[in-house]
Amino acid sequence: MSAAREYKAIIAGITAAADELRERDRERAVELSRDLVGLDDAMVRAGERAAMTRLGVHLHWEAALEMLWAESWMTLRPLPAPDERVDPAHIDALDAAVEQRFAELRDAIRRRGFALRRR
Repeated sequence: MSAAREYKAIIAGITAAADELRERDRERAVELSRDLVGLDDAMVRAGERAAMTRLGVHLHWEAALEMLWAESWMTLRPLPAPDERVDPAHIDALDAAVEQRFAELRDAIRRRGFALRRR
């Protein structure tokens, strides 16, 4: 085989490999684009869920402050900042815990209020 033919064969092999890589890259880019759309949707849902949780906590906090307003002996404080170390995977359990603690506070205030009225 002459040097020119050997050169052409090597270049043809490199060209074929580059074309194959480009095709795989195109296919991978399509897959990644699909994944990106799914991840973008998941991020939007996560942001909406976080906003709903913050709103729920804020509303519970404000309602608790309103219920405790008459308790002049108690020092009422502003809503603490969120704990950034908390695992977001537990958001449902944490939301349920907020709801449960609020219900316990509401029940305790109601029981105390009824006890005061009977005297």
